[in-house]
Amino acid sequence: MRGISPTMEKLFAVALALVLAAGTGAIWEAQSPSESDLESRATETPVVTRVQSALASSPSLIAKMVETRNEAGDDVRFLFGTSELERECDDTAHPTTFFDKYDTGFSLVCIGNAGCQSLWQAMELAALENEGAVKGDRIALMLGTQWFMDDGLTESAFAKRFSDETFSLVMANPKLSAETKQEIYDRCVAMGSDPKHLDALADASLPSRINRALSDIPGNHDRSDDILSFLNEAAAPIDKLPSERAALPSWDDLNAITESEGIASCTNNDLGIYDDYYTNVFLEQDEKNREENAPQCNEWSKKEFGDFKIFLDVCRDLGIRPLIVIQPAMGAYYDNTAYNQESRQLFYDQVRAMVDEAGAELLDLSVYEYDKYYLRDVMHPEWKSWVIVDQKLCEMYGED
Repeated sequence: MRGISPTMEKLFAVALALVLAAGTGAIWEAQSPSESDLESRATETPVVTRVQSALASSPSLIAKMVETRNEAGDDVRFLFGTSELERECDDTAHPTTFFDKYDTGFSLVCIGNAGCQSLWQAMELAALENEGAVKGDRIALMLGTQWFMDDGLTESAFAKRFSDETFSLVMANPKLSAETKQEIYDRCVAMGSDPKHLDALADASLPSRINRALSDIPGNHDRSDDILSFLNEAAAPIDKLPSERAALPSWDDLNAITESEGIASCTNNDLGIYDDYYTNVFLEQDEKNREENAPQCNEWSKKEFGDFKIFLDVCRDLGIRPLIVIQPAMGAYYDNTAYNQESRQLFYDQVRAMVDEAGAELLDLSVYEYDKYYLRDVMHPEWKSWVIVDQKLCEMYGED
């Protein structure tokens, strides 16, 4: 429809769908938030540090929140990742604490949680870029080593994180090549998506949008409620942005602070694992690993490496040069599994080669696999690792 914005067309499609639904006797619960309700709430409370799965299913709302913040003088940048970004903590260098507390010249939004792997990261980035939420030509990704173990992404994990809206926005992004879109489409089908459903999502015509809105009304009730709950619980008004943040400490001072936090958290072992995890998880699992004595893994997940290539292809198409962070894995633990030191080097070498070929930038934390206070358990970076990541993000986004 000429002269009508995409947002108005979307609202028009939903309105028509509601009329059709009412005409056919469909029941719509009045208390469920509409798209307009969600957009209003997102605009009222645009400040969020950690974007989790409910809100992440709607890149258009994230973009609206980013737009509101940037118009108020903020400068929002992204760190994509998985479960290492999910938890709330008071550790000084964790990105969800550090970039809210210190004056770095920009604000960081961490996006992703457990189950968000390479394919999800590729789609979320393409959708956010299509909505104008990605500023500049840099983004950062915490690459999860565990994504590439066993057979990679599972259908159940994919289904849990898949978003109709995200897929539609990916297919609508004019910067993505036909080849990249086909790669994403084929992987979604391989992970269990119905091709007919994907075709309908990719159809940008107004009749298709009306049909989607009509068919989605009952199913979107829970999703809308979840998004609204997240906004009410985790988001804040624009006036909650601090007018002044603390001055940055020196990186040496920050490293000393985080090491002291690590020492205080790891009192019952010499590995640098926080106490509860060491007692309740590590000891039993490490003993089990030693007893199993599994043969070395010489080939990591081809599917996950294929998905990581899609992520790099998306960055290439969008003109983005990503920073890829290789997270450390605890050598003292994984050396007693199929993923021993030699196996892990095969993985790291393949990642390095792909990043180099793509012209991306690499921050390699794998060199700290045997050092203390770089991991909080056996897989999640913590303390001194975050100091290195924080410094790199400050340099990267500061230059941008």
